[in-house]
Amino acid sequence: MPYDSDIIVIGCGNILFKDDGFGPIVINLLQKYFNDKNDYYDPAVTSYVEEEFDKDVLIQIKEKFEDVTLPEGVQFIDGGTAAPTNFFPLYTEYDWKKLIVIDVVEFDAEPGTVDTFDPNIMQIGKYDNPHGLTVEEPLQKISEKCEVVVVGCKPAEIPTPDVEVGLSEPIEKAIPEAIDLILNEIGVK
Repeated sequence: MPYDSDIIVIGCGNILFKDDGFGPIVINLLQKYFNDKNDYYDPAVTSYVEEEFDKDVLIQIKEKFEDVTLPEGVQFIDGGTAAPTNFFPLYTEYDWKKLIVIDVVEFDAEPGTVDTFDPNIMQIGKYDNPHGLTVEEPLQKISEKCEVVVVGCKPAEIPTPDVEVGLSEPIEKAIPEAIDLILNEIGVK
């Protein structure tokens, strides 16, 4: 089965809308550096990171993966913007132990602040994606069956409907911290 893993790590968002690309970019980095065999990383996204990111941030990202081995049973997925409608409903078909969602989250913090969130205590409407779908409710339903954690980053700019590729500086600089949180959530020390 394609999503039959113990831990699913899914990046949500759209790289065409600036900071909304946070989730997919982080997932693509995880896929690349862990040489993920379950899915593929998008070479265009990784090329953007390697060519456009601040060199100090790139060094920090690469250091996160030195001497680190991915445990068995972890799968990385770029869910894009369709995760709430196309992926989240699959929880009824699989026996996931943990779902880690990587996305931008509106919360009272400075842009680029990264934190973990329990969807059961997130206020409805605080985790809207730029396309108007709230996702707290589906994540709350999933959490009845398995542990759900949101690794969220406060965005600085999401220019929808205007297309603008590239993360803002505070979001780019937040990626190493987000990777630390994700590695901790999947049990990598």
